[in-house]
Amino acid sequence: MARTVTIPVQVRFGDVDMARHVHNAVYLSYFELARMAFLAPVFGPDHDWTAEGLIIGRNEVDYRRPVRLRDLVEVDCRCVRVGGKSFDLAYAVHVVEGAARTLCAEGRSVMVCFDHRNNATIPIPERIRKALEADA
Repeated sequence: MARTVTIPVQVRFGDVDMARHVHNAVYLSYFELARMAFLAPVFGPDHDWTAEGLIIGRNEVDYRRPVRLRDLVEVDCRCVRVGGKSFDLAYAVHVVEGAARTLCAEGRSVMVCFDHRNNATIPIPERIRKALEADA
């Protein structure tokens, strides 16, 4: 089974729009928080992001239910595809009420491996591929 990382996210006052729910663009920030928690053990603390970095090739969000200011929120992240130079991460945003988790949004990011020194895409490094394939 794929490894899923779940993190709590505090809804900030600035996340909420005039309709009194979390603004659509904020979900990408929530995804980023979960993505970094997911990737931390894959890449390790001493990873050189300039030599073997990542760029986002695509972001998708499907909104299911509004999230409001006082909601308790959790975001899940897991790897769902590993390709040659890219991999996909899937996200789920839930509002937590007691033992119940209500799905509020789902998303996907295409993460492209990138050498920032040479400004070029690169194949997924083998050690990263092995870690992601174990997760996918």
